[in-house]
Amino acid sequence: MPLFDTHTKSVRWLLRLLGQVFLRVMTRTKVTGRKHLKIRGPVIYAGNHTSTLDALLFIALLPAETTFVGPGDFKLMWPANWVIKLAGVIPMKRGSVDREGLRHLRDVLAQQGRLAMFPEGGTWEKPINDVKPGAAYLSHAAEAWIVPVGIGGTYQAWQKIARFRRPKVQVTIGQPLAPIMVSKDRKRRQHELEVASIDLMRHIYDLLPPDTRAYYDRMARLTFRGALTFRPDTVTPPDVSLDALAELISKPNLFSPLHRNARLPLVPFVNHSRFYPAATMKVAVTALFDAFAAGDYSEYLEYRLGNVKAAKVRAALEAISAVMDGAAAAGAQVCFTPTVIEAPSDALY
Repeated sequence: MPLFDTHTKSVRWLLRLLGQVFLRVMTRTKVTGRKHLKIRGPVIYAGNHTSTLDALLFIALLPAETTFVGPGDFKLMWPANWVIKLAGVIPMKRGSVDREGLRHLRDVLAQQGRLAMFPEGGTWEKPINDVKPGAAYLSHAAEAWIVPVGIGGTYQAWQKIARFRRPKVQVTIGQPLAPIMVSKDRKRRQHELEVASIDLMRHIYDLLPPDTRAYYDRMARLTFRGALTFRPDTVTPPDVSLDALAELISKPNLFSPLHRNARLPLVPFVNHSRFYPAATMKVAVTALFDAFAAGDYSEYLEYRLGNVKAAKVRAALEAISAVMDGAAAAGAQVCFTPTVIEAPSDALY
């Protein structure tokens, strides 16, 4: 069956036009390497991802017949949810193997189609080599070429746009990369796909402007510390590491879906480093713990932070909750303070 019907083509054309107008008016976007977009399918356009603005860039700049891959594990805010529905984006359930979604993606490539995706898997703050193997797997499975796209200047760009300060955005489209080849040995294949994925991200890294490279380099140098203090200090803090929880709430793109999309009552963490009644903190940690236990956010931590840090976040929430009832009975207030530690700058790549 055809990849796009007449209605979808019309909607895609309109969204593309609106996206181009928006970028021209609200940003200062410079694009180089457009000639590399014209490669015949099957092809995957793969870009780095630090903002939802990157998706708008893809819609506006890539060929109109491109099929886009988007998030499908939790509800997005308007207008992102509206755009995804109209644009015919294939939603992927992140955090688990979405076999149905992968089948759709392979079908697109099997018809010599074009896919657009972000190998990092999301916009949360991370080093350049924190990447998922999906793009590499699809390239191998469908013998699809990959066009690397370096997107610079979009991190926290929406805040500038909201203040009518046009962010400077740079998009560099690199030379197409040959389909990824890996071993037929299943025991080696996964490792080879991971290596190929990191290699792809380093191709993208080379296309980025210096300030965006510096952003990724800084993410690799950060460590986090969390501390819980009481006023008065008659309550003993839980004897458990709070560092992974500090990382969760210290990264804006990582934490915002929990209080903006899911609308969880997380005031003591959103406005951290302030004292709140123990009962208010109890509500916040219970809301997070329950969200991570079931539903749309049950795999949220594992997919973004890995199993080890995810377990530490859950343990921290459980331990904090355990001491809040006693703290509330004592009339104490509590403050969660995250500290971000940046190692000295070195050339990483």
